[in-house]
Amino acid sequence: MEELQKNDFIELTVTGEGTDGEGVGKVDGKTVFIRGALKGERVRAKVILVKPRFDVAITEKILTPSPSRVTPPCPLFGKCGGCDLQHMSYGAQLEYKRRLVKDALSKIGGIDAEVEETEPSLFEYRYRNKISLPVRQYEGGALKIGLFAKNSHRVVETEDCLLQSEKTAAVIPVFRNFMKENGWRGYDEQTGEGDVRHIVAREAGGRLCVAIVACRKIDCRDFVGKIKAVDPEAELWLNVNRRRDNVILGDEWYCVIKNETPVTVENLKTFIHPAGFFQVNDFIREKLYACVADLMQGGAAVEAYSGAGLLSAILAKKAKAVYGIEINRQAHEAAMRMKELNGIDNFFPVLGDVGEKLPAVLKECSRFAPPSEIFIVLDPPRTGISEAAAQTLLQSDANNMVYVSCNPATLARDAARLIKGGYRPVKIKPFDMFPQTANVETLMVLKRARNLT
Repeated sequence: MEELQKNDFIELTVTGEGTDGEGVGKVDGKTVFIRGALKGERVRAKVILVKPRFDVAITEKILTPSPSRVTPPCPLFGKCGGCDLQHMSYGAQLEYKRRLVKDALSKIGGIDAEVEETEPSLFEYRYRNKISLPVRQYEGGALKIGLFAKNSHRVVETEDCLLQSEKTAAVIPVFRNFMKENGWRGYDEQTGEGDVRHIVAREAGGRLCVAIVACRKIDCRDFVGKIKAVDPEAELWLNVNRRRDNVILGDEWYCVIKNETPVTVENLKTFIHPAGFFQVNDFIREKLYACVADLMQGGAAVEAYSGAGLLSAILAKKAKAVYGIEINRQAHEAAMRMKELNGIDNFFPVLGDVGEKLPAVLKECSRFAPPSEIFIVLDPPRTGISEAAAQTLLQSDANNMVYVSCNPATLARDAARLIKGGYRPVKIKPFDMFPQTANVETLMVLKRARNLT
């Protein structure tokens, strides 16, 4: 048979599943990734991308459906890139994510270990406490606010997102109407011109914190009344991003309206900032952090990549001392504020790069506990831990280490490094932080092999 070409139609049986939730099959021995198809199905699909080693197709018709197939509730599913798995039953999603973690550990890290069942989310929809939407202006004057289509910079306009909380989702139409009323233009990626690049909103402790990401300093005061109509307690920030790349937030911050009353999250008083890191699913965050805290047996703790310091503050209730290392200045300042608000004298936020700061922090920890009793928590970005951080960890004598990962591939890579250096995984549990997507949060507990009985 001749090599498949773009726009060809094919019929095939789906025999596997990919890391982005797509089905996998073969045509004449060549792998085909089929978006919108489930394992076990017979489908008719259209080829949209041809590569030397694989092809990509989109499902056109389900000939034999999987028992796990359900009807997606969102009319934009398959068009926008926000969700991957709305067509898969929730029970099947949980098992898919367990296999995703197990396969990554095996194929990338060479780690053959038991992976526990995925912890389910309380809510399958309306669980996200943060939204970040591109605002774009297209040729002909069309303003679009929504989500990017998968693997593209084409905005799919939306009035709502079923993953978002009611409060964060309500920001979308309010901001769109405000832009049109005020003649503001969205960002044009080709020319670098426009007024607004993104709208970012987070809900924490029941309060909205909204950031308008603009191309230059603009007057946002008229938007205060609009966002206060959504949440009378809301805060509004302006962020200026003058870069010509894909980074969402710039370095310039201006507070338009500030609420001086702290919110309560996990029984801790705190202030939120649009750049501060909080896990996006409150229910799963609570489950995950409780699991980590249960592993803390006293001594001292280090949380690397600590964000706004919430988990560090929780660990401080059981530890003699906790050090949280974070490179983002706004997140670090939020951690300092939390420490002060709650009178946590044994929590020490550290601003800087984990690879650079970790050696000195571990040395500081030894004032409170011997190296073997230092509890290390790693919660890095998707890129995983740096080589410098990995080497410091291997040279430490810490017996207990917890790795919280949102990327099974980099978890597998980093875990293989740690295992080679003398650690062994004793618990691996996925948490469904991101229902309806192919993303999964994983908790891995590692101990020094020489101390295992």
